[in-house]
Amino acid sequence: MKAYVAAIAAALLCAAPAFAQAPEEAPAAAAPAKEAKPISYFFGIFQGTTKVVTGAGAGTAEASGRMSRVETTAAGKGFTITWSTLYIDDENPSEVKVKDSTEITFDATDSATVFKQKGAPELWSGKPHYWARIDGNTLHVSALVLDADGTYDVTHYARTVDGDAMRLEFTRFKDGQLQREVTGTLNKTAE
Repeated sequence: MKAYVAAIAAALLCAAPAFAQAPEEAPAAAAPAKEAKPISYFFGIFQGTTKVVTGAGAGTAEASGRMSRVETTAAGKGFTITWSTLYIDDENPSEVKVKDSTEITFDATDSATVFKQKGAPELWSGKPHYWARIDGNTLHVSALVLDADGTYDVTHYARTVDGDAMRLEFTRFKDGQLQREVTGTLNKTAE
């Protein structure tokens, strides 16, 4: 591997004079920025299957058969988002039950695309401190847990809405190390 990297480095050094003598070209056009959707674009209930890609349970039948539900509603100038992990009741397979659920309300900030957690806890409290931002048609919700001993945990949800579908990507890092990754596609429901 070292020989391979050295060969590439040598080839680049040999080519460097040729790059320097090339006629000057116009700078490449920057990719247009994605226009941020309004928060109302994300309102509704989305539900569907998700899969644990990395972390506890990855590759198991339970992890590949997970279901998630996301509900986003207006709350003043901000919004409330509730996300839940669901499971099918073994005794009544037609019934879906909530395994765990989180609800956070966000207030608007001076930026139309950035939101802060209403009543956010102090840092160093060991409780999640959330914020949200919109990038194009993706709503990012992140949380930082900072413990008194200096260890930290960062979770991030990217929820991309396209029509009646939501692409969900979740990652969790503990002290910089990837602990869990979940992906899935949820569909808008009429509930």
